[in-house]
Amino acid sequence: MISFVLGKQNSGKSELAEKLALQSGDDRRYYVATMKILDEAGRQRVQKHREQRAGKGFITIEREYDILSVLDKTDAPAETTVLLECVSNLVGNEIYDNSARAERMTKGELSEEGFADEIAAEIKKLSEKLHNIIIVSSEYESDAQGYDDETRAYVRMLDMVNERISRYSDRIYDLRKG
Repeated sequence: MISFVLGKQNSGKSELAEKLALQSGDDRRYYVATMKILDEAGRQRVQKHREQRAGKGFITIEREYDILSVLDKTDAPAETTVLLECVSNLVGNEIYDNSARAERMTKGELSEEGFADEIAAEIKKLSEKLHNIIIVSSEYESDAQGYDDETRAYVRMLDMVNERISRYSDRIYDLRKG
């Protein structure tokens, strides 16, 4: 089962995703954290999420990119629920930190659409090995004033990845409207 939780910042995505994971019926529950901690605000957000998960039986795997490698850290994936948080971090990390993918984009060998196809396909491939996956992602205003070209490109690619994930999800929880 693929559940996709999509919303704006502070919309309750994390709480809903954890609830869905706990209701999955699986004893094996992994929390795949994709956030790269860059500052104090990031540390505080990670700490908040750790406190929310405390005592709930999640095993945390920190993976900033190369999401398929999560399978190497899970035992019995077919009996496992994975909570993947958050695609918005994953996309940014894949753009800026995955040197192989970034190089292909810089050289023009990988378009924005191709990038979105690859990320969504990797998440789908991961989901096919698992009993359940709850995928969390954010949405940002694509036409917001003040974004530079690089940020607008990131938002476009994130939107494309989200759209592709929604195509193959069994359930979509849309928290964007509040």
